[in-house]
Amino acid sequence: MRSLVTALLILISARAQAGEVIETHHNVRGNGMGGIYMSIVNDSNAIFVNPAALGRTSGLNWQVMNVEFGINGVDVYNDFRDIDTSDPNSFSQFFGKDVWIRAGGKTAVTLPFFGVGAYTDTQTHLVLHNPAFPQFDTTFLSDYGLVAGGAFPLGPTSYGGISFKRITRWGGQQDIDLGVIASGSLSSIGDQFQNKGNGYGIDLAAQTTIPVPLFNPTFSLVWQDVGSTAFTKSAGADAPPRIHDNLSLGISTLTDLPGLDWTMGFEYRHITESEYPLGQKLHLGTEVSLPFIDLRGGINQGYATYGAGINFLFIRLDAAMYTEEIGAYPGQTPQNRVEIGLSLDLSFDADFNLTSADGKKRKLKQRR
Repeated sequence: MRSLVTALLILISARAQAGEVIETHHNVRGNGMGGIYMSIVNDSNAIFVNPAALGRTSGLNWQVMNVEFGINGVDVYNDFRDIDTSDPNSFSQFFGKDVWIRAGGKTAVTLPFFGVGAYTDTQTHLVLHNPAFPQFDTTFLSDYGLVAGGAFPLGPTSYGGISFKRITRWGGQQDIDLGVIASGSLSSIGDQFQNKGNGYGIDLAAQTTIPVPLFNPTFSLVWQDVGSTAFTKSAGADAPPRIHDNLSLGISTLTDLPGLDWTMGFEYRHITESEYPLGQKLHLGTEVSLPFIDLRGGINQGYATYGAGINFLFIRLDAAMYTEEIGAYPGQTPQNRVEIGLSLDLSFDADFNLTSADGKKRKLKQRR
């Protein structure tokens, strides 16, 4: 079983089934909140999803590590756990099923108005077909990126932002024989995907907060991968597929109540991409932050999402259960997914005193 799991992680990709909205830099917290992320970012993730939010950063923040893993349901995990890699017939339960797996990690350092980061994100879709000669229809994309960006003031509570990134992408689409996967050989599986490339991208953003008592609404406009990010072939027969641009509009509120913080957000993403129906572009979420625990919920593409986070000093554990539409329109082919994430964050104030996660939240509210 161990060799099989390792083999599957090599097969990870970011290509979706026809109709699935393709995105990068989503995270476990956001997936538990209806899929929102760029309008609510309040930590070092700003360098990856909304550089304008760096204008609200205070002190020195170091996300030492953030690792995430996802799979489309516990049942899929149990199915893989019961597989005998020496018996190809044990794979028969997967005929016609879409299997999704994701693994990712990142690190970042942010200062007021500036940040740098590095990330890796790998996902896969696997569909076993052709009973006569079983093969996995596999789409594989794995990204490794370096990001640097900054923010600049546009007004008392308004900021613009820009980030530059260099991305190395590996993968593509390939039918893989069942015997290759059953062998558990990393080299033989990796040999199926040869296409690699390098690309450079730009993100632009603007964010403003309106000083309204209690709610303090914040509006964000983010254009990720301006004009799309194309890749120059470095290995293989073809360059990996480009990353399409993503123009998004979001609004969020943060309410400070006795003993808790209440965050709400709404995002309209992929505004310029007409191939996606409106229902797949809308995301609504909320989070209630209590001492040591965060409770989350939302609506992603018309489906309910749930999430939670546990904070202990500098460590945070997040989990999310959500549904992603992989068909051509909402309601056609929903896929249930589960993700978990673990992160270690260190923050220092102006006097270089170490602060906990609760201290970071208090600083953010003061700046808003």
